[in-house]
Amino acid sequence: MTNNFNNYDTSESFRNSPMVRERVSLISAHMYKQFCDYQHANENTGLIFAAMAETSREFVENLKQSFASRGVATENIWYKVDTKVPAIVINIFWNCYSFTMRCNFKPQALFRENEPALFSGRIIAIKNNYFDLVKDAKSNDDEMSVLLDNEIASLFVPENKMQSAIFKLKHRANKEFLLAQIDAGREFVLTVSEAICSSTIYHEEGSRKSFNI
Repeated sequence: MTNNFNNYDTSESFRNSPMVRERVSLISAHMYKQFCDYQHANENTGLIFAAMAETSREFVENLKQSFASRGVATENIWYKVDTKVPAIVINIFWNCYSFTMRCNFKPQALFRENEPALFSGRIIAIKNNYFDLVKDAKSNDDEMSVLLDNEIASLFVPENKMQSAIFKLKHRANKEFLLAQIDAGREFVLTVSEAICSSTIYHEEGSRKSFNI
């Protein structure tokens, strides 16, 4: 039986046909734009993340001074910055939360209702210590799943510095807040910190079936 592949025209003229060149040109143009937007968005995201690290330092130092002036020990108020990951961890007494931009493994777009999708970098705020959460992750997909399960909020950073960054709280997924990129890092850290520190932790209670327990 003759191999069906032998029926294909493998001549030079076929491989260099105008149709192939045209289709390749369309694909490469589309992917090149994605690649450029991805690079620029990551650069802007990195700048914002650096501003977040500085804001975290200032926030924690001021918080320690505030509690120290009230006679409260401050050993459990600290922050950690790892520039290689990169990630920021903030611990305030019984509250621990983190920020990371280790979710930008490939070009990704933010859905827009009546506009083209917006290619952007992303910074995720998560509950608990980032390093403890991802220690067992075996792949980027595993890590991303953990981040999304513990997400508090996300900041989406466009490739154009003149465009506003988009702040979304997970529990208010349909609500967006626009932040100028120059202010976005500071506002993201402070807003998430306010949300975490002002929340109330409730006692867990089982359903009581009888008063004679």
